[in-house]
Amino acid sequence: MPTGVAVVCDTDDCLAVYLAVTTGNDGDERSADEVSQIARKVAEGDAWLIGFGFRQPVMTCPGCADGRGPVRERGVCKRCMGRVGSGAKCVYCLQQMEPSHAGEE
Repeated sequence: MPTGVAVVCDTDDCLAVYLAVTTGNDGDERSADEVSQIARKVAEGDAWLIGFGFRQPVMTCPGCADGRGPVRERGVCKRCMGRVGSGAKCVYCLQQMEPSHAGEE
């Protein structure tokens, strides 16, 4: 059964989630640390900020990093799961969605 590894924003009251790694289909066994590192790298490549505090990573979604967060409304944005508004653009991280996938507003 496929599973996934999500990255969540550490900003207070932020609901941003990024599904970074899908596992379980390739037969490749990875340690939790390896999967966590892969997830952080993938999220960072999609505009998430990764910092470190108290010896563990601190994740910040693109919306919070740019001052438009925290994400308070769930939606279909693939980058932060925030609400997609007019113009098929996420109102938090400004990710442009294909109109057929936006389906909101």
